Amino acid sequence: MSRQPFITADLRPDVSEDDAEQAHVGGSAGTEQLAEAARALLSEEERQQVERGDQGKRQELMASIPRASTNVQGTTLDGETVLLDFTSGRYYTLNRVGSAVWEHCTGSESLQDIHEGLCARYDAAPERIADDLLALVTQLGHEGLLTLERR
Repeated sequence: MSRQPFITADLRPDVSEDDAEQAHVGGSAGTEQLAEAARALLSEEERQQVERGDQGKRQELMASIPRASTNVQGTTLDGETVLLDFTSGRYYTLNRVGSAVWEHCTGSESLQDIHEGLCARYDAAPERIADDLLALVTQLGHEGLLTLERR
């Protein structure tokens, strides 16, 4: 089963073609090569956050409640969601799994609750689902499409 990211390329419009080619790795790349390619795309602040990440922060983050921005309208068709940010005029696309996450960003469920639902729905390791979930909500937050409320 090939792994498809939650986030399509359209969600990160600030990555130039040069950056994408610099970080490109082949399908047979090992973990170290993938990690190195990922680091090449991160800003210095994002790299520091990754290095500092500890289990306590992760648990705190998983207790957060995601809420879609009031300036964002989403439409789902054939399982994929198109998000339009009225503030910036930018649009973003989410694949089926990203769409499943987005539909729960209503301000009533924690990331932990969403994670449990995804684990029940998809056949993947819980750690991988958690990593991808956190990556998606972090990116959506950076883009101003949602906020995380701490409780």
